[in-house]
Amino acid sequence: NRSLSLEEASAYLQFDDFLLTSLEWIIRSGQDVGIRCVYVSEITYLESTHPMMPFSCRFRRAFLSVLSRVLLLCAVVGSVCALVCYMKYRWRREEEETRLMYDMVERIVDVLRTHGEACQENQDLQPYLPIPHVRDALIQLQDRKKKKMERVWSRAVSFLSTNESRVRTEAQMVGGANFMVWRWIQPPSLSCDKTSTPSKVWQGKAFPLDRRNSPPNSLTPCLKIRNMFDPVMEVGENWEVAIQEAILEKCSDNDGIVHIAVDKNSREGCVYVKCISAEHSGKAFKALHGSWFDGKLVTVKYLRLDRYHQRFPQAQSCSRALKASNHLQLRPSEDH
Repeated sequence: NRSLSLEEASAYLQFDDFLLTSLEWIIRSGQDVGIRCVYVSEITYLESTHPMMPFSCRFRRAFLSVLSRVLLLCAVVGSVCALVCYMKYRWRREEEETRLMYDMVERIVDVLRTHGEACQENQDLQPYLPIPHVRDALIQLQDRKKKKMERVWSRAVSFLSTNESRVRTEAQMVGGANFMVWRWIQPPSLSCDKTSTPSKVWQGKAFPLDRRNSPPNSLTPCLKIRNMFDPVMEVGENWEVAIQEAILEKCSDNDGIVHIAVDKNSREGCVYVKCISAEHSGKAFKALHGSWFDGKLVTVKYLRLDRYHQRFPQAQSCSRALKASNHLQLRPSEDH
């Protein structure tokens, strides 16, 4: 050690008066005599400015000094990495819960809409459904006590109460007990004759786009759109053309859509869209994702270009932008 405490120096020299006088001279002279006084309020240590240490001692001290700095640096880097991983985990969990919440909202709306239609045909049915009964019908018994599903259900209930005008929450007496219930209210303007072709109407945004539910940059020029239709409920020979027209009208300010394919047999109501560039697909994503269409919540995700061409080889030669027409036909833009 290059330091020696004042008590050890006094015990070694065995005369305090000379020690104190020498220390005072060291401080006042300002000369380098090979001894430095270390003190806070008073002198505590005497430290050699040129200690005579063997090589092994110097190597050990240097190694411990470097090792301590490396360990400190590793601890800082590890803490930063752990924080980044934790934030990514939180973001992924939030995105997953948000997606499950929107799926749950869509399932609840489907149940209430189906029950409302059944009540119109059978007047003996109650025009409402208890909220716990809907939950028990949609969530399996083993999942009801899971924290994740509890959060998803609570967020879905809150979302419906603030964003869905066709669902009214009220209190009713059911089986001798008080329940909060949901009642389906179909707007008159959206009702239609079952013998005619149902109209396809955009009904506004369900939620604003932000970092949690929208990628910061468009990834590919291809999109996969879900919940645009229900193949069981669609009637007519050219109903898929109405779906294509609706997408083009929604993206009327985007001249970059070159190909649209409706998967008529898709149970998820999938429509595939290819744009000229990733920039145009980003505009289409923002226009379509999170919108209500024909009573369904539309969701969009990016699709790799090679997978799109593998599924639709004819799309490789499409380069002219499509425009919505008034005759339910797709025609290329005259400007391209």
